[in-house]
Amino acid sequence: MTATKQHLKAAVSILLAILLALTFAAFPSKASALGLNYTNITLTKGYGTTLKVSDGSSANWSSSDSTVASVSSQGKVVAKSVGSATITADVSGTKLTCKVKVVGGKLSVSSKSVELDKDGVEYITVRAKGSHSIKATPADKSVVTASWVKPWNKDDIRLKLTAKGPGTTTVKISMSKYPDVYTTISVTVKGGNALLLTSQTSVATKVDTLASVVIYSDKDSMLNYSLADPSIAKITEGTWKSGYCTLGITGLKAGTTTLTISRKDAPEVKKKIVITVTDTGYYAVSTTQPVKQNSSDSILSWTDNKTLMIKYMLVPYGYDPAKVNSAVAADSKTYEYYTVYETQPVKIAADDKISSFSATVGGKAVTRYIIVPASPDTPTYNTAVADYTGVIEYWKVYNKSPENKKLLSTDVVKSWTATVNYKAVTRYILLPFGYSEDKLNQIIAADSGINYGGYYSVSESQPALKAANDKIISFPVSVNGSTKTYYVLAPNNYDEAKVNDAIAAFKGYSEYWVVYTKQPAKRFDYDTVQTWSKIVDGKQTVRYMLLPVGYDESLFKEYVNKDLGTSSSAYYSITTSYPTYIATTDKVYTWKNSKENVVKYMLLPEKYDVLKRNDIINKDTGEYAYYQIYSSKPAIKANTDKILNLDYSSGTVYMLVPENYDMTKVNQGMAGLL
Repeated sequence: MTATKQHLKAAVSILLAILLALTFAAFPSKASALGLNYTNITLTKGYGTTLKVSDGSSANWSSSDSTVASVSSQGKVVAKSVGSATITADVSGTKLTCKVKVVGGKLSVSSKSVELDKDGVEYITVRAKGSHSIKATPADKSVVTASWVKPWNKDDIRLKLTAKGPGTTTVKISMSKYPDVYTTISVTVKGGNALLLTSQTSVATKVDTLASVVIYSDKDSMLNYSLADPSIAKITEGTWKSGYCTLGITGLKAGTTTLTISRKDAPEVKKKIVITVTDTGYYAVSTTQPVKQNSSDSILSWTDNKTLMIKYMLVPYGYDPAKVNSAVAADSKTYEYYTVYETQPVKIAADDKISSFSATVGGKAVTRYIIVPASPDTPTYNTAVADYTGVIEYWKVYNKSPENKKLLSTDVVKSWTATVNYKAVTRYILLPFGYSEDKLNQIIAADSGINYGGYYSVSESQPALKAANDKIISFPVSVNGSTKTYYVLAPNNYDEAKVNDAIAAFKGYSEYWVVYTKQPAKRFDYDTVQTWSKIVDGKQTVRYMLLPVGYDESLFKEYVNKDLGTSSSAYYSITTSYPTYIATTDKVYTWKNSKENVVKYMLLPEKYDVLKRNDIINKDTGEYAYYQIYSSKPAIKANTDKILNLDYSSGTVYMLVPENYDMTKVNQGMAGLL
């Protein structure tokens, strides 16, 4: 082969190599995604680690805060100070990051729980990273002491635990520079000769009277107290001195219970004291008159409503009314609304609420309780609290005048009349100088059940119309023997039930056979509240009606149909609104149901059945009228009344008449029989 051919072959080989390289460059194989070996790390100050790119590529390294964590050109990260930083690796324009959190230090122990015999010793290895400035603190040095055994072995040091006395405690190991970095070791020291003594094995005391027992323990305040019946007595531990302590025992109610005292560090070491409490002390209910313990004591007496027995209670000077009320209620098993109790009372009705408030009695903060009904009267509650605490507040409504309890001489007392449970009561409010008249009016309106301003609000004088077609509804209210007219402002197409709500709230009570949008309170326990649904302004609402015992179901349905707008007149049907005639010759009979105080109507055909009409009205009113015929014998109104038996095509009918009855009226009463 000539030199020329050899040169040509070499040139071709070089060309093929170049083409092959270009081919690979133009069509690379799919590379794996770049990444770092860590994306989040936590380092202890002074320690480090090395970050690497997943495919081994070189990178330019940087730190967002080199005072927290620095990084070398080789990716080595060193924790400098407590905080957070981000390490970035720039690989040919691709940025990879790792978040670094630097903590002050880390502590770990070779054992978290240690049990020692008396005078025993145990060594624990403590590893401290970040700082070697550490300390060990026993919670109770009478149980164990702790000391360091130097030197350090890198980050490890030994802790010597020495038993001092029986019991259980903890040893806290913490970093001086970083107090939030710590760990604990639980230490239990076994046995020993625990000592516990009592001055007596039985104690007798009285209700609300303090007795005492002296106890001795070779380890102060290391005792547990357990009462078999904690409702009989209360235990108070006194101050310890040289192993001695006086234990206070206060009687709560008559009875006998057992107090067990035991050592916390040695539960098997215990003493028992039998406690007997008699009911002749303060706040105890008795059927015999007690003897005063001090000249300043008082003796309360009352008659038990259930047994009709006279009962007594001995109370100290400045006694607590709440304790008296609780003791009396517990004895009679009877609680009352708006009465302050020391202990949580029992509800009178299922929907009652138990309200509580804080007070200071004998220099101590206490909680007191009051039962209120489902719809409580706030001023009555405020008055009960104020009577107990002696504290009057601005802008609160009361039932008693705060005139003698003004906070400042410039204070003002205002009053008005409200109706509560069918009775007129005077309300009072204490106001600061320069008070807001508008705020006062709003409070008075709310207490009187008035919607202050706007539609469906009650006012004493005729309100101004908001629109030309507004309506003004008037209603009478009887207060202290006189009648006064009040007014409700309503829009043109008003909801009569909302008007009824406003009137009921103003009066303080609900009426029978009236439609409401708010649930009315019962007037008697045997009353019934019926409900139904109605679409008002595109929304489904609930309607309510208060009904007396034995109410007429058909009449109730009549009211419901009227409210729903589906009522229709029907002969011999009872309505409370004037019925619509079916025929022009129809008649309407009107009467008043005196028990319900409601005027009622009955639509009748031209030739109606008088007997049927009278029987229906009698069923509604429960009363018989003179000169009216009935299908059954009526009850007489006076001893001189007479009952006439009259012939009727279908049998005998009856008529009640006075002694000297008028025959013309008898004939008129018979008229209309078909």
